[in-house]
This record gives sequence, C-alpha cells and structure tokens, in this order.
Amino acid sequence: MLRTFAAGAVALALATAGLGAGTASAAAAPVYYLDSVSGNDAAAGTSQTTAWKTLAKASAAVLPPGAKLLLRRGGSWSGQLSITESGDSTTPIVVDAYGTGARPIVKGDSEACVHLQGSYLEVYNLQIGVDQDAGRCSWAGVKVTGNDNVIEKNYITGAAAGVYIETSAKYTAVTGNDFVNNNHMSTLTPREQDPNDDSGAFAILVQGDDSNIGWNTIKGSITFSYDYELDGAAVEIFLGSRNRVHHNVALDNDTFTELGTSTNEDGSTNDPDGTSGNVFEYNAIYGSKGRAGLITRGPRHDDGRIEGNGPVFGTVFRNNSINLPNAQAEGVVCDASCTNEHLSLAQNVVVAAKKSGYADAGFTDNHHNVFFGGQYQMSAGSNNVRKDPLFDPANPLRLRAGSPAIGLGVTKYNDLDLAGVTVGKDGAIEAGAFEY
Repeated sequence: MLRTFAAGAVALALATAGLGAGTASAAAAPVYYLDSVSGNDAAAGTSQTTAWKTLAKASAAVLPPGAKLLLRRGGSWSGQLSITESGDSTTPIVVDAYGTGARPIVKGDSEACVHLQGSYLEVYNLQIGVDQDAGRCSWAGVKVTGNDNVIEKNYITGAAAGVYIETSAKYTAVTGNDFVNNNHMSTLTPREQDPNDDSGAFAILVQGDDSNIGWNTIKGSITFSYDYELDGAAVEIFLGSRNRVHHNVALDNDTFTELGTSTNEDGSTNDPDGTSGNVFEYNAIYGSKGRAGLITRGPRHDDGRIEGNGPVFGTVFRNNSINLPNAQAEGVVCDASCTNEHLSLAQNVVVAAKKSGYADAGFTDNHHNVFFGGQYQMSAGSNNVRKDPLFDPANPLRLRAGSPAIGLGVTKYNDLDLAGVTVGKDGAIEAGAFEY
C-alpha cells in the first residue's frame, strides 16, 4: 500500500514545529543528540549536555525502532549521515532537529549527504547540502535504498539529485520540502567526447516504485549542458512505476518531468518490470526559464529506430497548470509512436510559447483541457478548449473571471486543489491545479 499523507495532515505538519507528523514513539527507545560545536563522541549522546559530535558516530549508532537522532540547530557537519537500521510501521526511526535557530546542515559528501539504507526511517527539518561547489552534496542530497521512508520539511539544495530514490526503494514519501537550486551536473562532457551523456540538475530522481511526492516547492533545477544547451528536471522518473506526483509548485526548472526506461537497439529491455502507471495531478508549473512540462514516449520513431528511453506506459497527467513563456517551451510532448497506452491527459491548463501540445496521431486520450500559446500538434481529443485561460498575473496560475477553465472539468480526481480548497465545493470542477 502506498504510504501517503492526507493533504490536510500534511498542511498541519507544515505549520507545526517540532518533530515530524506521523511519528510514533516507543517508551524504551533511545533519543540521541548531535552537536557539531560542543559535542563529544566519547560522551553518552543521550542528552543535550552529553551530545555526540560527528556524523561518523551517529552513523555507527545502534538505533532500534522508535529511536530518535536529533541534530542541533545552528550546527553544520560535512560527510555522510547513513542510517542502516530499520524502524517499523508503528515505530519509525526519526532524524530531526532540536534547539533554536537555523536548520542543522549536512553537506559535503561526494555520494550522498544522507543515505537511508534501512526502512521506516523519517527525516525532518534539516538543510541538506549547500548551493556552491565547496561543500555541496556532489551526487545526492538524500539517497534512498530502503522501503517506507519519509523525507519531509527539509531544505535541499545544490545537488545533482536532491533526492535520489534507487530502483530498490519502494513506498518513499517526499512531502513538504523546499528544493532550491539542485543544479549540479554529475556528468558534463563536451559534445565531441560524447553528445548524449550530460546528466544532472534533478530535484527528485525516481528510479524506485510507489513513491508519494507531494506538497513540495521545487525551484531552479536547471543548468548548462554541452549536449542539450540546458538540462534539469523537477521530477525525473527513470525506471520507476506507480509513483504519484501531486500538489507541487515548480518554478523555473528546465523540465517539470521527463519519463523514461532503458531499451537496447535490438528492442530488448534493461527494465524488466517496465516504467508505467505514474500519475501527476494538481501541480503548478511555471517560470520564464522552463522549457518543458511533461515529456514521455512510446517505443519507436517514425524512421523505425528504437526509442532507447521508451516505451513508458500508462502515464496519467490531470488537473495540472502549466505556464511557460520561454520561446523554446513545449507544454506536453509524447512522441516515438505515442498512443493511448502511453499517456492520458485530462483537465489540464497548458500554456507554452513554442508548442502547447505534441503527440503522434495514435494518441487521442485527451479531454477537457485548455491549451494556449504556440503550435498545437495533437489530436483534437474531446471537449478541449484552445483559448487564453486568463491566468491572474498577480497570483501565478490562478484563474480570473471568464476563464474557459472554470467549470470545464467533469471528474473529481482529488479532494483538494493545490491551495487546499475543496474541489467542486461550488458544484463545478475546474481544469488546472486551482479551483476558482
């Protein structure tokens, strides 16, 4: 079962100080403290006055279910915090902050500043990484290899992948975080060396399955690339299936989401369980730097070439709002023999300067959307509108009176819109991420 947070519970958690929402405590479980200034690894670690000092000591600690590891606010550590122990469904192991002041900072590891190897682990209220070359998390801010882990209310910056969910990981919750300028490239080589190997600038890179990615703010996942001019994504899904990406605000990322799998030139796959069933809903995607909303693909190009990153099956994109004024921007793209097997579009508002939509002729599952801006190269679908959605310039992606998106929707896919307003409370359902 997907480990999710009800929207109202997340909203409450974001407004509540102290330990993260949903944590359970065990009376006998220890609480350990970490102080980068006054700590001592030879001390007991079980009180603020006997706190440990280093990440190495904390990473070596035996943490039973229900244990807490608390980092002092205002502190800063370089290296990796690795949690290899596991909690359980009622008593997770919690990493959090204590004291007053700025978030504790964990930075400066070349692989991952925080590595969640165990399961039922929860991480709250940290700053993970710094937005500069010296001290950044060079690959991942948080690397997740275990199952049923929670990353919530953190500030994550400067990495090639702010959160990296490995293929082995299932049921990861990434909720209520701020991702800012995860704009580092893990691979950046001149085109004459390799024209298609640049990679990085992901806020969230998802290779695992059944993740819940919601209520995050994601900014600045964009940077220079020799191969692509610019590169980056708010949420990149490669090999992952059944992930739910919802209620996120994405500003000035090169792409909001690109989906792919791994297929060889002979058509054989390196992704045995495929990439399928990913759902995107109630996301707001905007900013002058962004060049794409959704990019996905089928199996084969018109000239017969196998699509190496396809096919991706069953992507659902509904009740999202996109406004990309960049001259190169494309709203929704599904190519390489895209059909209804690969994508479904419903109740979105898509504005993009170059192309609002592109898909092959076999794709028709496209209804109750508003498209506006550049070229529209997609089946007409059903009940779509191609008019200015009348976004409110003072409130990005909110609708003004007279918008064709008002009342265009027919299905209530979620109880709440991106602002926490009840969907359909006035008897009408809007297209896009916000009710009117």
